[in-house]
Amino acid sequence: MSHNPWTDLGPESDFPTTGHTCFDTPDVDGARGTALVIVKNGDTWYALENRCPHAGRPLGDGECAGLTITCPYHGYTYHIKTGKNIDFPEEETPVKTFSIRVEGGNLQVRLTNDEAENS
Repeated sequence: MSHNPWTDLGPESDFPTTGHTCFDTPDVDGARGTALVIVKNGDTWYALENRCPHAGRPLGDGECAGLTITCPYHGYTYHIKTGKNIDFPEEETPVKTFSIRVEGGNLQVRLTNDEAENS
C-alpha cells in the first residue's frame, strides 16, 4: 500500500506572493496537524515549522526579509531554506524545514522524514 507523503495546503493562488503566512495542516487520524510558516521568495516556496526552537514561540509572528525570518520574541534570525540560526549557527537548534512544491496548481508540503521512509 502506497502512502502519499505530500499534504495539500490549497491553491497556490490562495497564498501571498510576497512575505509569509501562517498555516496549520489539518489533524489526520488523531495526529495533530503541523503549524507552518509558508514563505514565497522570488519564484521559490519555503515551509518552516511555526515554532522558534529557542523558546517554542510562534516564529510566524516575526518579520521576513529576503531569505530570513526573525523571531519577534528574542530577535534570533533564521535562514528560511536551511532553518539555521544565523546569529548562533553552532549553538542553536535549527528551525525544522519541509519540502514544498506546486502540483496541479496546489501548494503541497512533505511533512514526513525521508530517511525514516527509506530505512
